[in-house]
Amino acid sequence: MQLKEARPVWVTGAGGFIGLHLSRFLAHEGHQVVGFGRRQAPGFVTTTGGAFFSGGVTEEVLNAALAAHGRPAAVYHLAGGATVGQSVAEPLKDFEQSVVSAACVLDFLRHHAPDAPVVLASSAAVYGGGHVGSIRVDATLDPYSPYGYHKRMVEELGRSYCAAYGQPVSVARLFSVYGEGLRKQLLWDLCGRLAAGETDIVLGGTGAEMRDWHHVSDVVRLIHRILPANAASFAVHNGGAGAAASVSTIAGMVLEAWGGKHRLSFSGESRPGDPVNLISDPSGVPDGLQLQVPLSRGIAGYVDWYRAEILAEPVHRLRCAAP
Repeated sequence: MQLKEARPVWVTGAGGFIGLHLSRFLAHEGHQVVGFGRRQAPGFVTTTGGAFFSGGVTEEVLNAALAAHGRPAAVYHLAGGATVGQSVAEPLKDFEQSVVSAACVLDFLRHHAPDAPVVLASSAAVYGGGHVGSIRVDATLDPYSPYGYHKRMVEELGRSYCAAYGQPVSVARLFSVYGEGLRKQLLWDLCGRLAAGETDIVLGGTGAEMRDWHHVSDVVRLIHRILPANAASFAVHNGGAGAAASVSTIAGMVLEAWGGKHRLSFSGESRPGDPVNLISDPSGVPDGLQLQVPLSRGIAGYVDWYRAEILAEPVHRLRCAAP
């Protein structure tokens, strides 16, 4: 969708993993980016040339951005709860971060920018754990974690504001997004244990759990592409690549990229709210947005980033094309 260059693009959750990558991508595309987050995001202004508002997604903060930069041309709402585990431990906090923040954004736009298209970040957690094989976007929704339920509520909020007020809304149901800068979940935890010198690695679950791994650079391109182009339109997209891999396979890739001798095993005990299978059916992905970063390269790149940025160690392995 072509945006009016005189108006900025807003990104909530801009200090987070996907939000910062998206903000940089939008700036590279020539957009003025206004970011929002719960706290200041180091590097946001210098890498995007945009403005950043801390304090979370509240009416007061959004009004301050409106007064300073004018109405947004589009909004990418990525703010929300962080993980399934956190939502189980603190469901009210997850509700406030996910559902209340989405309602705040949509109602603000109803008053001040009803023509601004919106992308809402949702999650494959809305599908629950009863699906076998790849999951189509029209599959039954049956979440069983607070995180999944809250993401489903966010989707319904978008649908309701589109139906009642004509707000153009697209939803991206994201699967297992990974890449440089991710500081949570399996890859982060595993690299931390390897950096601490552990050689006997025991992970939760069985290792056979299947996930759809999608590199953040591919996810950002998809989020950008699905920005609704028509007034009063509502659409849901699977933000997955169909790149099925077991947790055991991914962990093995990390160990191989790290180097050294390690033993990997699984406890057999899964965390509450974690489904066994979450694989996207990629048939609905727009043309040109298929997976560009293969898993082997993406996982190795993450390990290199961890060593260089977190451990401040030089990367010794060169991955250059053969001369």
